[in-house]
Amino acid sequence: MDMLPPRSAYGWFDDAALATGLGLVLLGLVVMGFFETLAGSAHFTERIPGVGVVIVHTSFTPHLRAYIIALGFLILLVWGVSRVGRAIIASPAEP
Repeated sequence: MDMLPPRSAYGWFDDAALATGLGLVLLGLVVMGFFETLAGSAHFTERIPGVGVVIVHTSFTPHLRAYIIALGFLILLVWGVSRVGRAIIASPAEP
């Protein structure tokens, strides 16, 4: 009996899209969050006359983290749409 692993249906494009998309999501959530916690950056607020309440210090801006995560999800969305499109094109035409 041959003990070969099953052949993957993913090509280089699938591997690159999954690695990039998931890598960006993990970078924004886990890695940047870990460094934020490790650095001990305090998210405290301070009242500034005429301006209001502002955040005084963060290691990474919340917008940067949000954009990195959103870019990762966008890459995964494009990969998923292309995967569905390729499945539709590859399916045999029904009479």
